[in-house]
Amino acid sequence: MTGPTASPTMLVVDPCAETWALVMEQAKLRGLSVITAPDPHVAVAMIDMAVPDVLMTDLFLPDLGGLELIREIRKRSSRTVVMATGESAQARTILEVVRAGGSDYLQKPVPEEELGLALDRALRQIPSTIESVPGIEQLDYRLVLGTNPNHVEDCVTWLIEQTALTLPDTQRLHLRTTLIELIVNAVEHGSLEILYQEKHEALSTDQFEALIAERRRHPRFAKRRVVVQASYDKARRRLRYAITDEGKGFAWNRFLTTAEQPCDSRDANGRGVFLAKALFPDLTYNEPGTEVTFSVPLP
Repeated sequence: MTGPTASPTMLVVDPCAETWALVMEQAKLRGLSVITAPDPHVAVAMIDMAVPDVLMTDLFLPDLGGLELIREIRKRSSRTVVMATGESAQARTILEVVRAGGSDYLQKPVPEEELGLALDRALRQIPSTIESVPGIEQLDYRLVLGTNPNHVEDCVTWLIEQTALTLPDTQRLHLRTTLIELIVNAVEHGSLEILYQEKHEALSTDQFEALIAERRRHPRFAKRRVVVQASYDKARRRLRYAITDEGKGFAWNRFLTTAEQPCDSRDANGRGVFLAKALFPDLTYNEPGTEVTFSVPLP
């Protein structure tokens, strides 16, 4: 979410320096903060961290084309307003942009006035956030996830879009890493009860996907779920997350060591929990170890 005093952000992906200069000038007049990427591969790496409010991309980029970049950002962010530019004036090109997830198309060379009008349209399309709506004090989400660990990253991306876009980039990246680590643990080691040694052996023989599939088919585990609860407390300026699995729990106390007690490097789960605790110091588990909670202060 974009905070009440933060400028909307715009990511420009175009190899043309003249385009950058023109966008910078028009964006500045409208209070937009602009970040640029010289190619789509850099842009994809930036999207998860920056989650721009507006994306403007050239369609004819090297290696990964603009249409593929638009599809990629749609997987990562439903709220980003997407504009495309290109030299083609064909209706088919515009239709392809819309089908990929874009909302506007500008033919190059883009006149200054036309770009300004397009930016005005984009700003009007940026979704409202809880920060910009007076009267809302708290927002709660409850996500019920299945036991396919391959789906976790997409779920986390959506959850961060809904709750954590006011956070600075680095803190948001830390939150994303922590949520993925804890939810994957809840799925694999909690609800599916895969032991760490089992996982290690399956990975070493390229059998881990088969192990996951076998556990998910087993009657004992087939109906198990992981519940993720997120609370955005506007009044107290905090985010709170709780992740609950349906497993047997584990002896979590030995992993939440102090800084003077280094985590056992032989235990992958220990490293993950230790890192999460270092990033979010109030992280803790319930007594059986089936639910982990932590909070994040809002700026």
